[in-house]
Amino acid sequence: MKSKLLFKPLGLAIFFSLFLMACSNSADIESISDDNSGSSDGNNFHGPAISTYTSTYTYTSVEDSDLENMEAQQLTKIMGNGINLGNTMEATNNWIGYDSSDASVYETAWGQPTTTQAMFAAMKEAGFDSVRIPVAWTNTMDWSNGDFEINENYMERVAQVVDWALEEDLFVMINDHWDYQWWGLFSHDEELAFEIYENMWSQIGQYFKDYSYKLIFEGGNEELGSRFNDKLDSSVDSRLTGIDYSSSGSLSTSDCYKMITKVTQKFVDIIRTQGGNNAKRFLLIPGYDTDIGRTVSSAYKMPTDSSNSIQKLIISVHYYSPATYCILSQDVSWGQVATDWGSSSEYTSMNSDFKKMVSFIDKGYGVIIGEYGVAKYNGSKKDGMEEWLTNVLDNCDAYNYCPFLWDCNTFFKKSGTLGFTDSDVASVYSGRNYASESSGE
Repeated sequence: MKSKLLFKPLGLAIFFSLFLMACSNSADIESISDDNSGSSDGNNFHGPAISTYTSTYTYTSVEDSDLENMEAQQLTKIMGNGINLGNTMEATNNWIGYDSSDASVYETAWGQPTTTQAMFAAMKEAGFDSVRIPVAWTNTMDWSNGDFEINENYMERVAQVVDWALEEDLFVMINDHWDYQWWGLFSHDEELAFEIYENMWSQIGQYFKDYSYKLIFEGGNEELGSRFNDKLDSSVDSRLTGIDYSSSGSLSTSDCYKMITKVTQKFVDIIRTQGGNNAKRFLLIPGYDTDIGRTVSSAYKMPTDSSNSIQKLIISVHYYSPATYCILSQDVSWGQVATDWGSSSEYTSMNSDFKKMVSFIDKGYGVIIGEYGVAKYNGSKKDGMEEWLTNVLDNCDAYNYCPFLWDCNTFFKKSGTLGFTDSDVASVYSGRNYASESSGE
């Protein structure tokens, strides 16, 4: 059942780089321990990849015949309500090495449980229609030594996870997510950065090109934008040993806007030339820093998709505003934790933020809110969390945006009792799936 917006749906430029592993390296919406206790004695697992996975998913022609000629805004409607498989396939750690024969050591590196099909069944049961699976592809790409090949075992583990989600009748998105901060190479060594990016999407696209249209590719994450200027630190990525990228890049804001257009155009062009279902696959284009205010700027340009006569491109932004409420779990130098939300001005501000993305709707693009969420404070929910979540979902209903909750085993449990363990949070999502809302329940 839809709730009514309190006001007609301002944007704070939120501090993504200080926040989640959605953009850095926390274990959930709060923080991660630096303990590497699962390192298997610190071995790097050098050796040949061991392939043990065979896809068992069968795609139906009816499903794809419906999706093949569907436009982006029709898709975001039926994608309904989404959730992230957070801090799992995008987990990164130096001690694992780049060619482990056991792909699970990557997905559990940040304290998340090994993925199971039952997790996706629980997501479906909780009221979700779609799942976003962030992935760190350079986990197994030793690019500093000229090796751009993704470990076959790792590729097939991602495929198995994707298949499980599809088998539970979920739409699925995969991207390249944070991934050791390699994106800073775009300001330090543009040629190498594009070599990584092109090799990555060439392999991903070819592997998944015959998958159902229910699988959506996302060209990046929050790193496309100002984080092209990121420092690259050998303590984060051992591949940088002997390479000096320790200073921030010098691209101007205008240069960063031009670079994101260049990157996202490369993404579209790579996928479209691969044939199979990639010729008409829906593609998700990250906004500038995935920030609403920066993405609606006239400096931001969507890539062209000349191979399609209908709109197959979707824009992605994230929403964690106000930052002191959504992001902070403790006081920091730039802000004091806000422990409650729900004033008239706060509703007005959120509604104003969401209304800005209508400029993309008016141009025919779909809109996805790839992440949103609220951090706990001292281990407890903040006051007004259910109201904040509800108003996000109401705005998405009003404008036909598809929202994806960011959660890392915090409110939606992926181990033990699967699903929401907090009844109040569970009630926010009950009946918010596409089937329920489209039937007016």
